[in-house]
Amino acid sequence: MFSTILVPVDGSNQSLLAVDFAVDLSNRFGNAKLLLLSVYRHHSPMEGSLSMVRPLHPATPDEALRDYAKNLVASARAHALERGTVEVEAFAKRGQPARAIIDFAKEHTCDVIVMGARGSGDVESFLLGSVSHKVSGLSPVTCILVK
Repeated sequence: MFSTILVPVDGSNQSLLAVDFAVDLSNRFGNAKLLLLSVYRHHSPMEGSLSMVRPLHPATPDEALRDYAKNLVASARAHALERGTVEVEAFAKRGQPARAIIDFAKEHTCDVIVMGARGSGDVESFLLGSVSHKVSGLSPVTCILVK
């Protein structure tokens, strides 16, 4: 039934539970491929210049967020492999989270998106609705929200 499962991860406990659920789902459906995705927001040069943090080797906010997103998916990938999944790939993409998740699912012909019902979103998510809510409402594929 499912051959490709997308799991967006953001470092929250909910996203790790989603990875666990997706591994179990994958194993039930003949080792479906897992795609782990972390999406980081783009920051303009103006936003970056407003940062109060001044490291010795400054990186742009995009570079720092990209590196953090890569670390998140690498950790989630290691966790999925420990749990017994066979095929798992990790990706870090820049963009608006809900839209990037949906576009990624279409681009990689995913059968299902498994994600935490609540993640580590910001105040904007609280005011406008969570990423999981947006994805489940806009996605053309089945969404499973894990609590």
